[in-house]
Amino acid sequence: MEQTSRRQGTRKIASLGLAAWVLLLPIALVSFGIWQTQRAAETLEHARRSSVELSTTLAQVKNIAASNPTAILTFQGAGEPTSLAALVAVSQIEEALSQANEELEISQIRRPLVWGTIGGAVLAFFGGAVGLMAAGISGIRARASQRQLITSFQRLRSLLPFILATVVIGFSIGVISATLFEAVSMGPWADFTTGSAKLFAVAVVLAVIAAYSAFMALRGLKDVFALFTPEPLVAAGRVIEETQAPELWRFVRSLAGRQHALLPDTIIVGLGQGFFVTESQLRLWPEDRLVTGRSLYLPAAYLDLLDQAEIAAIIGHELAHFSGEDTTYSQQFTPIYAGLWRALAALGRADGGRFVLYPAVKLGFHAMQRFDHAVAHWSRLREFDADRSGSLLATPADAASALIRTGIIAPAVAYVLQRAYAGSDDTTSDDAWPDLVAQTTELVTTNGWSDPMPLLGDRQPHPTDSHPPTIQRISALGVEIGDDLLRRAMRQPQPGARSFADDLFSDWAGLCRLLSKDFIDDARMMRDRRREVLEKVVAGASQETVVYDNVKPMIWTMVIVFLSGQLGLGYDEFAQSLIAAITAVGAVTSLLYAAFLYRGAARPLMVLTPDGLLASRLDRPIAWTGVAGYAVYASSRFALRLWLNQDASLPKKDWRAIYSKIDRRQRIVTLRALGIKGMKAADFSALVGRYHEAAYAREELAAAMPHPLPRDTSAGEIDGKP
Repeated sequence: MEQTSRRQGTRKIASLGLAAWVLLLPIALVSFGIWQTQRAAETLEHARRSSVELSTTLAQVKNIAASNPTAILTFQGAGEPTSLAALVAVSQIEEALSQANEELEISQIRRPLVWGTIGGAVLAFFGGAVGLMAAGISGIRARASQRQLITSFQRLRSLLPFILATVVIGFSIGVISATLFEAVSMGPWADFTTGSAKLFAVAVVLAVIAAYSAFMALRGLKDVFALFTPEPLVAAGRVIEETQAPELWRFVRSLAGRQHALLPDTIIVGLGQGFFVTESQLRLWPEDRLVTGRSLYLPAAYLDLLDQAEIAAIIGHELAHFSGEDTTYSQQFTPIYAGLWRALAALGRADGGRFVLYPAVKLGFHAMQRFDHAVAHWSRLREFDADRSGSLLATPADAASALIRTGIIAPAVAYVLQRAYAGSDDTTSDDAWPDLVAQTTELVTTNGWSDPMPLLGDRQPHPTDSHPPTIQRISALGVEIGDDLLRRAMRQPQPGARSFADDLFSDWAGLCRLLSKDFIDDARMMRDRRREVLEKVVAGASQETVVYDNVKPMIWTMVIVFLSGQLGLGYDEFAQSLIAAITAVGAVTSLLYAAFLYRGAARPLMVLTPDGLLASRLDRPIAWTGVAGYAVYASSRFALRLWLNQDASLPKKDWRAIYSKIDRRQRIVTLRALGIKGMKAADFSALVGRYHEAAYAREELAAAMPHPLPRDTSAGEIDGKP
């Protein structure tokens, strides 16, 4: 209940934030434009009235000056009356009239800008409102049926670029017009003060940024939505021709016929950790082969550990995705849906601080999230339907056993592949390539299975879809998770017994060795690349670096303070009599502190070695491998802060290091200084980072630690699900 309430609260906050950006911000911009309209009308009327009045007054004063140039004229202004000679008055009135005419021109220029502010804001509001309504309606309709999901998504996909462009253009026009309106008011023709000059500069900069952001945003929309074109998926495996495995093709063809499903165009076997089907283009490694049409992917280790009934249930599940609306779904929806998510993610990354693009990005993600609920809903139903279809080719108990057994096979496969990738089974003899599939079978034969119960809540991984938890899928089959089911799912492989895979392939052992060779070759190449990177990192921090405290600026400051105190004592007798003692003490203290700094300037502040950090105020060095993280601060006082691992030894500081601190509870060491001599804070942070990374790289090279799996060996499928 608490988690549900928290999720609901988070959704409400997200909805309020979306409404603020998409609706309330344009409304605020409209209100600002209305205020600008009132100001523009007032200044225009005032400028016109002033121009007319000054023109009339100038004509009258010129007539007087023509007849009597020395006549004294009295003018009543806002303050006291002013008396001027006629000729002087003519000059000043002409200047005032010129200024009034300039203000009139400025007012005439400003007036159309307010309509740009209001019109742009209204356009942005309209685009945002239409986008919210379209997303809401499409999301609701998408839950009606899987076909309606595809139809609604295709409509929204066609409308969304135009809606987002409307929001960007409207918001850009509104912001640019509003900032130009204010900038024109403070243009170079106005009487500048320091404050108005800064405001003018800020307004111009904002207008330029808004214009540039609008241009880049629209170009980004055009470029990013070109990412709709689905990219080929990547997998590791080998295409199995019918001549290589006639029994496999006969078996699959029989299952497809019994289901009235389409036969796959290509069957692929690899070391990946899951069954999957796809109708998208698939790029196969290591042959760099592009596969099109309907593809069925089979993981070799699973084939070796499942029996005929379980394999039939799983392949039947996959082939079910090649029948009915699933084919249309996988061809027309799934790849384009994933492409649109990639497009919006790229658009969000391309934002780069361009604020005019932010409301459009928020709206785009909201529209996709509305579909996510429908996609998850139909994905669950598709999985349950595919499970039922697969169970008809065997029994519901066989399908349930296959679900549990694939879950407990996964950790064994991951362990063997991880060990092989680390180089434990590396070999240079082409005739002695290890069989990783056989090793997986031997591992579970010797050590048994892991506890299946914690795995029942797992979801099958998938790049574009969601899977129900395994326990829900078994429940939907109407099978109870009892001792009989668990005993069947956790049966041990019989030593020396042939698996069903041996009957499906002409040379099952040879295929497994070939797949193993592909994997190990790639692992060796990835390890070599990783080793090169690590060696380069280590070479970048192989020598000691000595850094000194940057005391020179403080020394000069203290000397100036001392001299200032002495000057005050020499020229201000009154101050000398009142604060002589205080001034003398301060001056002497400053001089002594300067001498103290000068004396310590020759002593290194820190020594960065390949193994660790030596600080002059600590009783022992700090090993880089004991540092979990670090940060360099340079605000009020320069500081290096180190977060130590739990097993790292905490040093003790010297009593004279009054500004440094060691937090033993949080395991944080803070070393403060006046600065680093000859080095900026960012440069020093980069220097510490090089030594820190090099130490961990050296440790990894020495230990030959395992690395992440190469390429596509993770569990999961593309269009269908295991």
